[in-house]
Amino acid sequence: MLKQVDRDGGYAINNQVSKDNKADFQRSREDLVVGRQAVLEVLHSGKPIRILMADSLKGSIIDEINLLARRIKVPVKRLSKQSFQTEAGDISGNQGVAAVVAPFEYCSLEELISITRKTKEEPFLIMLDHIEDPHNLGAVMRTADVGAVHGLIIPRQRAAGVTPTVRKVAAGAAERMPVALVNNLNQAAKVLKKQGYWLYGAEANGDQEYYRADYKRPLVLIIGSEGKGISRLLRQNCDLTVTIPMPGAAGGSLNVSAAAAVLVYAVLAQRKGWLS
Repeated sequence: MLKQVDRDGGYAINNQVSKDNKADFQRSREDLVVGRQAVLEVLHSGKPIRILMADSLKGSIIDEINLLARRIKVPVKRLSKQSFQTEAGDISGNQGVAAVVAPFEYCSLEELISITRKTKEEPFLIMLDHIEDPHNLGAVMRTADVGAVHGLIIPRQRAAGVTPTVRKVAAGAAERMPVALVNNLNQAAKVLKKQGYWLYGAEANGDQEYYRADYKRPLVLIIGSEGKGISRLLRQNCDLTVTIPMPGAAGGSLNVSAAAAVLVYAVLAQRKGWLS
């Protein structure tokens, strides 16, 4: 293994976590996916219980939702605007459409490891160190989905869970992406290392530029929280820390989801040989 590190720093986010988003995490309303594109993706990825739709909605995506719902025999409940707002309108960005779905099902770390062993590629997981903003979690999940990441690992406490907001931002990725919910990230990191995974942490003052790292191995990419970055103990479990050079930055830093996108595609490009 590469040397362990113990450094301060980490990618911080420029925007703050809103009170509404924190309230969204506290609610038990994990049975709704809202927004036209997100509902359409749910219909493609799974079978929701039913669709809620405000009256008089029109458009190509609405037509596609209705057509697909009829095809797979999912009932569509038409509601007045006021009734829709009562049932689903408290979630921002609902666009007059919601899918009632089963609550999101997390998996265990052991189950996630088992899933990666069944893939033909080298395993690739992302561990999120107490990401609090649901929008960031949803955006990372969407990037992970299109970037061939095999699953996410998040902590049970002091972090965003897969809420309706996350499912909307993820635009269908939440219906496909395995997410392991763990009690302790440090213990999870030790288990992963024993299973042969290499742990790479994203750090503002990392050991190596991200484009020089070797990603052709079982990999867990660790991304720190908004503001604090990767915790000290978790950083000590890293085999390597990587940094994204920012020659134009003037004391700034990358958003969590933006940093995740850069790193995920660096892994993908190296593994697919796109740059050779």
